Amino acid sequence: MTITRKGTAMRVLYVRPYTHRDTGRAVTASDSLGFNVTCADALQAGLTGRGVEVTSVTGGGEGRTAWVGEVLTAFERQLTMRPPDAVLAFHAFWPFTVELRRVMDDAGFGGPLVTYTHGSHWDPTDLFRFERYPRLAWADLGNLMCADRVLVVSEWMAATIAAEVRAAAPSAAAELVPRLRRVGLPLDLPRIDAARRPEDPGAPVVVFNHAPVAAKRPEVFFELAAELMRRTPARVLVTRRFPPASALERLDPARVRLGGDLPIDDYYAALWGAHLQVSTATHESLGVATLEAMATGTCCLLPRVGAYPEITDPDALYGDTGELLSRLVELVGHPEPRRDLAARQMARTRAAYSPERVAAAVHEVLLEVAR
Repeated sequence: MTITRKGTAMRVLYVRPYTHRDTGRAVTASDSLGFNVTCADALQAGLTGRGVEVTSVTGGGEGRTAWVGEVLTAFERQLTMRPPDAVLAFHAFWPFTVELRRVMDDAGFGGPLVTYTHGSHWDPTDLFRFERYPRLAWADLGNLMCADRVLVVSEWMAATIAAEVRAAAPSAAAELVPRLRRVGLPLDLPRIDAARRPEDPGAPVVVFNHAPVAAKRPEVFFELAAELMRRTPARVLVTRRFPPASALERLDPARVRLGGDLPIDDYYAALWGAHLQVSTATHESLGVATLEAMATGTCCLLPRVGAYPEITDPDALYGDTGELLSRLVELVGHPEPRRDLAARQMARTRAAYSPERVAAAVHEVLLEVAR
């Protein structure tokens, strides 16, 4: 059991993130569909396993605006009913961390506030932020500045935020950078393993499990997949819903499975059955979709961008799409090298991003501020 200075179990008020409700349309934000559920669950389970008393706060409103109001109301009620030792927010944007701090100040609660950031306007490659919320860069920074500690998912993310903020606002960076803590993000391995099934015995399946956003370059993947299917018997699995009139429609429908925002457990089962996963992204702060594929023994090929070099070995990285296509053709036709790389990735991922390991890192930060 985790003991605080008062001799009782550490109490954490855990503000969970927004999750998408199915509307039948393509969901552009990865966080509102997948890891806001699975990684948030895994973190709570990991902290509970360490003896932390976790009280979860979330909302059920239709749409984000209603959800934010419900969360802040529930947060204020929990904060005043039974003050925790620390507040932990899973996502700096849902709700805004500055709103949590405002509620804490109004309630007279002087305890620590710790928040995750999973993407940022202070990462120039995070195109989704600039497309969806082009005028929120300083609000983004305000969310980070009002937290006592900011949890980041990779060394690359920490270094990028530090460099960009330092260039724009040196005094803000002087305060923020010492508060950054790289802790990673936990995969829900029990749920992933519960969905386990044998590898598909047919022609190799190449999966694309990224969001339909510009920084993930899905059109590049679909064009590459068309050429791969001309050269090999490979099949393609797309686990997210894409808008009409994309290059996806030009692929051979007999060899393409469209998941359409697969439910989580079906999604994990599909990854277990796949053989290869590909990223064509120009932005990646960590790569949860890729790590989930690795955790199921799917062989992943990734560009040398963002945090990808942190999560795999050099054999999995490529320089351009020509090199990627050559590697795919080779690995489709030669299962042993593919399985060898997949096994190394699987072992590394499960060790580095288990709920136990990441929760231990987050726990250390919570103890640091609670003292």
